[in-house]
Amino acid sequence: MCIMLLLLLLLINLSCVLCSITDPSPKLVIDNDAGGDDAMAIFLALLYEKHYNGPKLIGLTTVNGNTNEDNVCLNNQRVLKIIKRQDVPIYRGSKSSLVRTPDAGHYYGKDGLGDSGKYLDGLKPAHTKNAVEALIDLSKEHKDQLTVVTLGALTNVALAIKLDPDFLSRIAHLYVGAGHIHNDSWPKAEFNAHMDVEAYHVVAAHATPDRVTFLPFSQVQQHCNFTVEWRKDVLGAIPTDIMRAQNLFEQVSLASQESWQALDPAAVAAAINPSLVDEFKFSRHDIVTCGEKRGITTNEFLEKENANARIVYSYKTEKYKQFLLDIFKLE
Repeated sequence: MCIMLLLLLLLINLSCVLCSITDPSPKLVIDNDAGGDDAMAIFLALLYEKHYNGPKLIGLTTVNGNTNEDNVCLNNQRVLKIIKRQDVPIYRGSKSSLVRTPDAGHYYGKDGLGDSGKYLDGLKPAHTKNAVEALIDLSKEHKDQLTVVTLGALTNVALAIKLDPDFLSRIAHLYVGAGHIHNDSWPKAEFNAHMDVEAYHVVAAHATPDRVTFLPFSQVQQHCNFTVEWRKDVLGAIPTDIMRAQNLFEQVSLASQESWQALDPAAVAAAINPSLVDEFKFSRHDIVTCGEKRGITTNEFLEKENANARIVYSYKTEKYKQFLLDIFKLE
């Protein structure tokens, strides 16, 4: 009897080991600063996972940005509760930038999610492991299977690179929603890049085009720029609990906008469904760290062998628009 029990336990353990080895499914971590657009991006990823067999979201990591990190953590808890995915762990990250922490303002409201005061009960606590440690550990556990998407300042990822120089070589890909392709139309630093310039520089300095893709907000403004009326009366009219919550989360920002340009869902969409991207380009990419042009991202477009990054240059606008409608009609 004891021998049979021992054999059974050995078989169970062997099965668990084999499952962990032979599970090649892609995994996803979203590093975010939990404004209204981050909420939409997280909803998008989880709906795509559920209904389209998309990458499995295995963690949210928090960073100071659209709101302070305490609110970011709380907002991540709220989003996961709404979509009934409180199994996804939240790993708390940096409360400030590496060197200089700019004032972020209150574009999405003082709490980052429209100041509705809703969805605050029954929340699951964050994981005890911090964001940087989690990023490093998950990159080892899911080597070559993990995609990381950043939707805010790059502080956590920069710290992971500094603590573990092999971090980027282990992940499948890093998608960075930040920066601009600068010209006269975009003379100022983009918000996410501006929030931690030094962290952005660290990531760019260690990037390779096979591992790192930057998604400039300027390109979202060009190719994923929709009317506020469409956002409110078409996308926002979808009668699901998720979209009703999303409408509340964006109520402050929508009141001040003339058009709807959301970087974060566009960034996640490009990562989980690259067919939505019309054109990628390769670039020698960096950021200005000093002087009047601090925070300005630079691009020298050239052949892949001379580049350090891939750039999302344009989206398939109508296909992306329909993608949002198709995803958010689901529960």
